[in-house]
Amino acid sequence: MITFHILTLFPESFPSTLNIGLLGKAFQKNLFKTNIINIRDYSELSANSVDDKPFSGGAGMVLRPDIISKAIEKNFSSVDIKSFKKICFSAKGKPLNQNYLEEGKDQKDFILLNGRYEGIDQRVIDFYNFEELSVSDVVLNGGEIASLLFIESFMRLQPEALGNKDTHLSESFYNGLLEHDQFTRPNPWIGPDNQPYEVPLVLTNGHHGEIEAWKKQNAIENTEKNRPDLMKNYLKKSKNE
Repeated sequence: MITFHILTLFPESFPSTLNIGLLGKAFQKNLFKTNIINIRDYSELSANSVDDKPFSGGAGMVLRPDIISKAIEKNFSSVDIKSFKKICFSAKGKPLNQNYLEEGKDQKDFILLNGRYEGIDQRVIDFYNFEELSVSDVVLNGGEIASLLFIESFMRLQPEALGNKDTHLSESFYNGLLEHDQFTRPNPWIGPDNQPYEVPLVLTNGHHGEIEAWKKQNAIENTEKNRPDLMKNYLKKSKNE
């Protein structure tokens, strides 16, 4: 079983979306579990305070290293701390991507540290060797949404978590490209303007070779349009193969 140990100031954020859909079924089948640790429970300060003013000045507060360290030491053995995958979600971290998830898909135990406010004192991040990850080029109020995103994207790679174990093989990023466009019934679709909108003819002719060629070409067009950075890497990789 895969276990996600989640350190947070807002334990009510979980399980949230982890308990619905295919992921919820994986949860119910005990393919993974969450262990929610409330950081505030380890504060001995007035009103269970967990933060303080940054030495660098400026607005906001920083989570104290002593309280986070206590939460870790009280819940994990030294062996666990050393062997578990430790991740801290931060806008200044390296980007989370599909390759990262693929490379670590056999990992069974995670410690996910969720910051709030202006962040977490860097000393405790460095002391426990947390890997700082960013889920997007945006700033969130805290790490809880990032944790949910990480868990869902990681669990999708597990063999029994999806209805079809090969589903992820045709999705965005798997082969360096974005996914091709998708279509379903009715065909045609009569839009609100009373005009008919057809599915691309090639997808309805039953010729599997032509369909596969269309899917690849459409994926290339989508990548070129929406993610030129990925397209550049794809072309470079294709040239070297």
